[in-house]
Amino acid sequence: MSTATLSPPDVVEDVTPQTAPPLLTCVSALLATLAFGWVAGSVFDGWAARGVGVLGAVIGVGAVLLSTRVRNPSLVQYAGAAVAAVVGALLVVPFTDGGASLPALVVEALRGGGLGQPPVAFDPGWRFLLLVTVALLGETSAGLALALGRPRVAALVALPFVVGGALLQPAETEVSATLVGLLLLVGSLAVSFGADLAAEGAGDGRFELRRLARGAVALVALGGALLATAQVGFLFPPPSAQAVVPPQRPPTPPPAADRVLFTVTADRPTTWRLGTLDVYDGTAWLTPPFDVSTLVPVDGDVPEVDGDTRGPVPAAGLTARIEIADLPGKALPGLANPLAVRGGPQVQYDPRTQALRTAGTRPGRGTTYDVVAPAPPTGAQLADAGPPADEVAEFLDVPSPPEQVTALLAEAPLEGFARLQFVRRAYYANVVAAGAGNPVDVTPERVGEILDGDEASPYEITAAEVLLARWAGVPARIGYGWYGGEQVGRDRWEIRPKHGATWLEAHFAGAGWVPIVGTPPKARASTAAGQRNDDPSVRPTDELALITYVPVELSTARLAYVYVRYYALRALPFLLVLGLLAAFYPAVVKALRRTARRRAALRLGPRARIAAAYGELRDSVTDLGIAGPAVSPLELVALVEPDAEHRELAWLVTRTLWGDLTRDIRAEDVEAAEAMSRSVGRRLRSAQPGLSRVAAAASRASLSNPWTTELPMLWSRRLPVRRIALATVVVVAAVTAVVALTRPEPAVPEVQALPDRVVPESIGDVRFVREREAEAAFAEGSDRSLVPQGVVFSVRQGDVVQGSLQVASLDPTIDTRSPRTRDEVLQGLGDGRFRPARIGEERVYRLALPELTLLLSFTPNGRGYYLMAARGAYEDSERLFGSVLAFARGERAEQLRPADVPVPDPRRGSAS
Repeated sequence: MSTATLSPPDVVEDVTPQTAPPLLTCVSALLATLAFGWVAGSVFDGWAARGVGVLGAVIGVGAVLLSTRVRNPSLVQYAGAAVAAVVGALLVVPFTDGGASLPALVVEALRGGGLGQPPVAFDPGWRFLLLVTVALLGETSAGLALALGRPRVAALVALPFVVGGALLQPAETEVSATLVGLLLLVGSLAVSFGADLAAEGAGDGRFELRRLARGAVALVALGGALLATAQVGFLFPPPSAQAVVPPQRPPTPPPAADRVLFTVTADRPTTWRLGTLDVYDGTAWLTPPFDVSTLVPVDGDVPEVDGDTRGPVPAAGLTARIEIADLPGKALPGLANPLAVRGGPQVQYDPRTQALRTAGTRPGRGTTYDVVAPAPPTGAQLADAGPPADEVAEFLDVPSPPEQVTALLAEAPLEGFARLQFVRRAYYANVVAAGAGNPVDVTPERVGEILDGDEASPYEITAAEVLLARWAGVPARIGYGWYGGEQVGRDRWEIRPKHGATWLEAHFAGAGWVPIVGTPPKARASTAAGQRNDDPSVRPTDELALITYVPVELSTARLAYVYVRYYALRALPFLLVLGLLAAFYPAVVKALRRTARRRAALRLGPRARIAAAYGELRDSVTDLGIAGPAVSPLELVALVEPDAEHRELAWLVTRTLWGDLTRDIRAEDVEAAEAMSRSVGRRLRSAQPGLSRVAAAASRASLSNPWTTELPMLWSRRLPVRRIALATVVVVAAVTAVVALTRPEPAVPEVQALPDRVVPESIGDVRFVREREAEAAFAEGSDRSLVPQGVVFSVRQGDVVQGSLQVASLDPTIDTRSPRTRDEVLQGLGDGRFRPARIGEERVYRLALPELTLLLSFTPNGRGYYLMAARGAYEDSERLFGSVLAFARGERAEQLRPADVPVPDPRRGSAS
């Protein structure tokens, strides 16, 4: 058997620079991270935050330093991040006794913000975030400095974070915190410079100690000089004014789960106020400006301070004991014109809004406090109130009223409470409540439309009422919080999210701010499935709104996003597979090459087997970036950690391939070389970080430059891989385009007219009245309407409108027999909440809303649909809809009796 001739690889001189000492590098990273931890902790109130920042720096850098002393450094570094998360969670555990979880406290801290108004209260969520952030920064800075062999990288990584933290410092700590952070950064650079000298072999231990001692003295001197300069206002001039959060639009509140927020013990239910909206910009109501420096600490009686808009108020007459249950945030519910707050947490008072908030962390479950306020004034007392005081004049700012309001004010009394009540009575005589109470713009023109009888949301009703009060000359603003509650005892109420409310808050001399709650006497039946506040004093309007549902073809940017997301999610698995193949196809090639080499080595003899086994090890070394193929086996031993097995393997390979054992290779030598190559390669790979191993698997370095070229390579540097891939894509795209262009267009069916027998004139005492104005929505609602023909009927039982019936013929290109098309129509009508049911042999879709029942049936040919919207209180809607469908099937009118049609059972999907 012939043997392959293997020439030794070229030997080049390898000069390996000394690496920086890990200990000094980690000390440099620790000082830089401590700078950020100290500066970030100084943003918060108290010294505890600085301690948490220091602890996070020690955990993060300590994990990296420990990883330099073990065989698997990546595992220790990952464990360090986990330890930081666990320690951060332990810091929050004492604050979870009120039922709050760690994620909820973290989200609450982020939503609470306050970074623009330092010092920030060190809430439990911030403890976790600060420790984990500082620890991760320490791991990142120390890891990068060690990996790159440049200790000064640690200071460069931490520098932007230190600067950002310095910009957020409160006035009382900005000098000291910035000074400490600057000194720690300079110390980090000094230590990193010493680490660079040690890497170059310059100096000894005594020299380093003397240099660090001189550096410490210099830092102290520098710090003293900076502190003295700061006192004269040269380097850190005092702030010109306290930062104030300007008025802004109130956000839309997120949906809230039904739960008990707090309970109140009082002699009567009233408004439990949380805050106000008192700035009007001509279009929308805004939150009041927030200045943390104006907050007043309360310890018992609420003090009278400058800027307090209460004015002289009567003596105490109402006491409410509030017990917190599951209330998020730091704002506390209270009463109008609070006179005292006793017990509970430390409280701060806003003189402008009379809002209460905790001065520390979020109050836990079971926190109890008493709020004392004057008793609500009577109408006679308000009628005797004098003109508005000067301190509330800004709450009269309002643009010119619309014509409807001008005409109304011309008929009203001259001034005061009587004028306000006249305007409110006329206002509530016309307003119709409809929709959810989310904050929206309310312009003067919109107030005129509401006075003319337009429907309005609860928020619009209150916002317009406050504008009317200002036009009437009464200082007013929007109060928000909760109203009433569920009575659970003789004088005890539970407050839930559904009791959230807004109300008119008017100011009267001698009475302060008075909440005036009004309820519109009429409300449109709601089509929303969410919570609503049922009030028996509110009755439905006499007419049910005829809503015409028009399916349209959307082409908005949002729809493009939906389509892209739809197909992207379905293509994601294929894209991931293609991406993994594109990234890791070298691993497949290397596996195939390994098999080809083994087969060739078995055919070529013992030396080829040893070369193939050791070649796999060397190609791994090349992919890991440890050394190139030009380094000899014995030189490679010196580049890695001392290892007896590796040294033995290097000598065996050298002697069998190029030395004295070339012609006397035994089977034992081959087996030993193969076993040691596998063992050394496995241990060498496991000692590298996980990311390095992943990168090695995707590397093409060993394919382009293998250790040996005399065994099969399955790769060529000249192989135009990218050109082949690009050509393949072009060919596939060209074939797809040709197929698409040559495919015959499908024949579009003609528009199918509505049948003559759409609905009967009447069924029993129910009449179907054609509503041609409502039908105009099919043509005017959108130029992309998918209903070329449609009719709308009101369903009347005597003088009462029980609902509406819509019959539509869809675009000829649409076929509702397709499940996807049918689902899109259902999704557009009811957000996918329709449930299938049956009425006899007819398949229908049913959606029960709080005050409406929607029944939908597609025609058998897939070209149209029947849709009935009936009052929720109308018990015969299902029977009536079944009769209409039977009429459409061609049954005679005299056979139609609502009582003969079975009622759908949504639970079973069949008739009952």
